[in-house]
Amino acid sequence: MEIHVEVAADTLWSIPIPGTGLEFHFTNSFLTMLIVMAVLLIVGTLIARRATLVPTAGQSIFEMAAEFMLGMIEGAAGKRAARTIFPLVGGLFLFIIVANYSGLLPGIGTIGLERVDETGHHVLVPLFRPPSADLNMTLAMAVVTFVVVQVLGIRAHGVKGRIKHMANPPFLFPIEVIGEFSRIISLSFRLFGNIFAGEVLLTVMYTLANAIKITVVGLLVPVVFLYLEVLFGFIQALVFALLTLIYIVLATADGHDDHAEERGGAEAAHHAPAPASGGGD
Repeated sequence: MEIHVEVAADTLWSIPIPGTGLEFHFTNSFLTMLIVMAVLLIVGTLIARRATLVPTAGQSIFEMAAEFMLGMIEGAAGKRAARTIFPLVGGLFLFIIVANYSGLLPGIGTIGLERVDETGHHVLVPLFRPPSADLNMTLAMAVVTFVVVQVLGIRAHGVKGRIKHMANPPFLFPIEVIGEFSRIISLSFRLFGNIFAGEVLLTVMYTLANAIKITVVGLLVPVVFLYLEVLFGFIQALVFALLTLIYIVLATADGHDDHAEERGGAEAAHHAPAPASGGGD
């Protein structure tokens, strides 16, 4: 039996959709995504319900991550806008980093179903696959980011204002439109390519280490690449979240943000009448 590597996610079960003649392909990446979402919801709920003034270790880690993301968003978008953007950017970062790290757990890629392929060979179809190693998942997140950016841009400037914002000067409007849609490709393929390549690299390193009969080399080589994947998984999650933040800030630039409020407050204070001086006797 051989362990194979597929670019597309493997279908575990095909579920017929009644009345349509179509089938829903339940893939291994979709199964892992459901597990990741369940873990995030359960852990988040437990931390929220058991939150105390003196935080526990788990609560401290969660609060540090939230404060890190919130501080970064406030620095780029302002305090008022950060409260609106934070759920999306913070949620993407948290989901992607857990999804990336799910591929490093024991059993991922090695536990699966035995099947016979077209050539008659017995292959192992992995039961689990990191969601971010599936282009469908990264493409879906990129589309969500694209839609949110456009909605927030229109809310900040209006439809005409958004078009005017992109057509400044007018001959750049087609390039801006192409640039907006190209972000979907860049976001999805960057995350998918890096995580999928890391998954394949780890598979190759484990295979080579297993072939080497020297115990020390067989242990050290995979561990080095495992730690590199931990670093790359964090970087890719941070890059996706930061690019989402940057796209939103660019789309809502010159809108009614904190800076506009500060300018308005300063002008009001400048034009306010001076307090009358009291007479003294």
